[in-house]
Formats: sequence, C-alpha cells, structure tokens
Amino acid sequence: MKRRVSLALSAALLALPLAAAAVETYEAGSARDPQVRLSQFLDADRRHFSALIELRQLAGDQDPLKMPAEYQWRLANNYLGFGMGERAEAVYRSLAATANNPKDVAKAQLRLAEFDYQRGYTAQARANLYRLRDKLPKELIADWQDLLARVLMAEGRYGEAADMLLKEDNATTQSPFTRYNLGIALLNSGRVAQGQTVLDRVGTLRPDNAEELALRDRANLTLGWQFLQTQQGGTAKPVFGRVRVEGPFSNRALLGLGWSELAPQGARIQRSDPPDDKAQGPSKISFSTLGVLLRPGYLDSDVFDRAGMRSFRLRSGNPESEAALRRALVPWLELISRDPMDPAVQEAWLAIPYTLDQLGAHTQALQYYEKAVEVLETSRKRMNDAMASIKQGRMVETIVRRDIDSEAGWDWKLRDLPDAPETYFLQSLLAEHRFQEALKNYRDVRMLARDLDGWRTHLAGIEQDYVSATQQPANPDEIVKRALREHDDPYAGTRAKLILAPRLAAPGGYTQKPSAPAPQIPPLEIAAAPTRFNGPYERIQTLQSRVGNLRDQLATIGNAQSQLLQQMATQELEGQRKQIERYLVEARFALARLYDRQQKGELDRD
Repeated sequence: MKRRVSLALSAALLALPLAAAAVETYEAGSARDPQVRLSQFLDADRRHFSALIELRQLAGDQDPLKMPAEYQWRLANNYLGFGMGERAEAVYRSLAATANNPKDVAKAQLRLAEFDYQRGYTAQARANLYRLRDKLPKELIADWQDLLARVLMAEGRYGEAADMLLKEDNATTQSPFTRYNLGIALLNSGRVAQGQTVLDRVGTLRPDNAEELALRDRANLTLGWQFLQTQQGGTAKPVFGRVRVEGPFSNRALLGLGWSELAPQGARIQRSDPPDDKAQGPSKISFSTLGVLLRPGYLDSDVFDRAGMRSFRLRSGNPESEAALRRALVPWLELISRDPMDPAVQEAWLAIPYTLDQLGAHTQALQYYEKAVEVLETSRKRMNDAMASIKQGRMVETIVRRDIDSEAGWDWKLRDLPDAPETYFLQSLLAEHRFQEALKNYRDVRMLARDLDGWRTHLAGIEQDYVSATQQPANPDEIVKRALREHDDPYAGTRAKLILAPRLAAPGGYTQKPSAPAPQIPPLEIAAAPTRFNGPYERIQTLQSRVGNLRDQLATIGNAQSQLLQQMATQELEGQRKQIERYLVEARFALARLYDRQQKGELDRD
C-alpha cells in the first residue's frame, strides 16, 4: 500500500513541469488572441468594418506594423476587403519583408492588383503585376496571366495581352475564361485566324456549370458576328446555331442568324479539332440551341402563317435569294416575340419588313413597318420614363437599400436588381467595373452615415439623461457626519501601560531659552478658474461636434457619388434613346417610301 502511494506521488510530481509547460502566456495580437480570432470570424462573415474596429482597439497606441504577423495579416485583409487599398498595401509591404511564406505574399499582391484593376487604376495594376512576375510561385502563374491579360486589354494593348498568354505555353491549365480573353486579344491584334480557332474551341467546350455555359454562348456569339463582319455568312450560321434558345445572348444570336442568311456566304471555314479534353462530347447540361429551334419539324407553328405570307406573290427570279430571304425571316419572327426593349428585337422589327419588301410582300411589309413604328414609339416613351426615374435618384437608392448595413466593402456584389423602368436598359452598364465600383463607394458612404446617425442618437440620449438628472445640493453637516463615520482612528485599540517608579531624582534646572526653526510659509496663490471644464457633459458636446462634421463630409461624398452614378446611367440611356430614334427615322422613311410607291401604282396588288 505504501509503495502504491509513493508511486502516485512520484507521478504527480513528474506531471507538474509538464502542466507548467502547457500553460501559454498571453501575447496581444497573436493567432490565439481572442480579438484576433473575433476579427477572423467577422472577416469570414464579410463584416470588415467591425473587424477593423476590433483590431485597431487591440493595438491601441501601438504601431500596427510592430504587432505580430497574424495581426498584420488580419488587418491588411480587412483593410483591402473594406476598400482601403493604400493602407492594405502598406501592411502587405511590411509583411513581405518578414513573412516566411512567399505564396501568401504573392496572393496578397494579386488581390491588390485586382483591386487596382477594378477601381480603374490599370497603369498601377500593370506595373505591380510585372514587378511581381519574378517572385511568383508556379501555381499562381495562371491567375497572374488572367489578371494581367484583363488589365492589358482594358488599356487596349491587345497584342501584348495575346503574347503574354501564349508565352507561358500552358494552354491546358488555363481556364475557359482566360482562353476567351486570348481569342478576343488575338482578333483585336490582327491575328484573326488564331483568334477564331481559340474562340471556336471555347464555343465547343463541354460546360460544367452555368457560368461556363454562358461563356460558351458568348464565345459563339462573338465568333459568329466576327464571321459576319468578314462576309462569311455560311460559316457564321452553324456558329450562331450553337447558342442556347433561352439565354443572355440568344436575342443577338437570333438577329445574327437571320443576317447570316442574307450575307455573302463565302467559303466555309473548317475548324481543326482542339486538343483539350473539354472541347468535344455531349454537354453535361441539357439545353436547346438555336440550331435545334430552326431545324424543320421543330417549330411550334408555321412561321409564315404568323407573318401573313401565304397570299403574297414573289417577283424575284432568283430562287436561291428567295429561299435565303425566307430562311432569314424564321429567326427574326421568333425574335420579335420577345421583349421589345432589347435593341436586337428592335432591329428585327426593321429587318422583317425589309425582307418582306424584297420578297414582294409589300402589303405585309407596310403592316410590319407600321407595327415597328408603334413598338419603337413605345420604347422611346419607356426610355424617357427611365431617364426621369434616374434623375430622381430612385434606382441607385433602391439598389443599395437591401444591403444598406452591409460591411462587405470591396467584396460586396450586386445580388438583385430593382423593379424599376430603367433597370432593363442598364443591364450592361450595371455589369461594368466603373459603375460597380462607384456603386460600392456610394453604398459604403451610406453605411457609414447610418452608423454615425446611430452614434448621434446615442450621444443625444446620454446628454438628455445628464441634463434632466435631478440632484439636490449637498448638506455640509451630512458630509461631516459621513466623514466621521467613515474615519478610522490610527490609534484605535492601542492601550498605554503605566509603571510606578519607586524612586525619582530631584528635578534639574534649565536656563536656556527653547529654540525652534522659523515657520515656513508656503507661497500659495489663488489659482484662476479653469477656462474650460472637461466633464462628461463637455466630452459629449465634443463628440457630437465631431460626429456632425463627419456626417457633413459623408453627405458631400455621397452626393458626389450619386451624381456620378446618375451621370453614367443617363449617358447610357441617352445612347440607347438615340439608337431608338435612328430606328424610328429608318422605319418612317421606309414606310413613306412604300406609301409613295403605292400611290404611284408601282407596287403589285395582292
């Protein structure tokens, strides 16, 4: 029994140093710091502003660049997440000098370049990306290529973008989006055949998700219109036919499919099989293409019945031309059944009566021209209503209202569009970085303004409580009694013990005069009253003044951003309205010409 007790005590004594070693000392800003971990959670939840507040409170008066590395990473990431690129860059630069992981530093530099690119600072982004190339890990080369290509193309330097994408010889590892950019760069730099081959491979890839499916449609649309511009209608037709019936690019593809029937057919360009494994084979996503829609037997009803073309009499002597005109009507008749506010639909309303006139169906051509004028007039009215709504600022306010309290900053994305007259016309503008970044700035200003309004209300409540508090004047007697009650006698409890002396000596004589040092009078002066008392009430007044000044600055910035957004939207709508007016002029001129020919008896009667 004694042996067991001895062994237990020995084990306990040996465990004491291990337990002491397991105890960790607290280090402010380390990876285990509770506030750093809280900022990590807020960062993951895209609440970058709150994360920054936690981190700055943790540092206090200390220089953030002297805090631990984990703290600096969190600080820089949230600075960048909230759109404060310059502050993030300063922290990243400090980390680059001391960090042991070059891959993390390279990723941070790529994020900074992406931030500069989206904000429109393309020259700065390009310089940083070229500077980063020598220190770039191999696994990040594809991301670096993609970003640099977009930057160069934004500056119109298509040749440099194409050369850079081809230089690394890593086509099999590049994403379909990068390959699409390569095709556009090659086309715009004059290397048409290479660009067509690359776009054709993207247009025949096997999509794995909805984004790649949309990219496939866009590549086919771009390639089809490029063939049309080079008078290759025969090659453009099957390319347009690969676009989905219902999709973001289907309307323009239907328009191009009709024009490809009337364009010079040219020599059919044969496509070489692409080497990558995603270019061929059936799609994993089931969808219908325009080629299926326009195949005989796949139409819901006879399109010529809808056009009223059963009774007209052809005058053309060229059967091939007549057949081409008939085939062109098929996609256009499908197109005009769609939203008339789409420019492609509006152009189809002019193309159909033009084709009917060429076929000799003059009565039907007159009817379609009249209908085209009616549709275009309605479109112009809706456009005017949209411009009026833009000038009232309702669209921008509606867009940001749903996420007005979001702290996502630069990471914020437009999730849905408001149900407003102008929304449809601005879909292309809303997707552009220049509009998105201005919208982010406006939304962030609104969020900060609401935060300041909350603090203003909170401070006003504290001030009201302080002013309305009822305090009676102090009673001196009560103060003295309370002081006596709370006074502690330093000699309390001390007992003096006296001893009787049996013998005492005779008292001596003392003739000298007692001396004492002269009393020192302290040089006291009455102090002047303080010019300003800095009590709780006064501090509240100072904070309210600061909040008011910041609120005025945010109001000025917000108005400027709102005006910028309205200006971009108005300019976009003005361009679309001018296009509608040009279509109206053409429709009315063609209609007047047909009426004139009819009056002169030059048209055949049905």
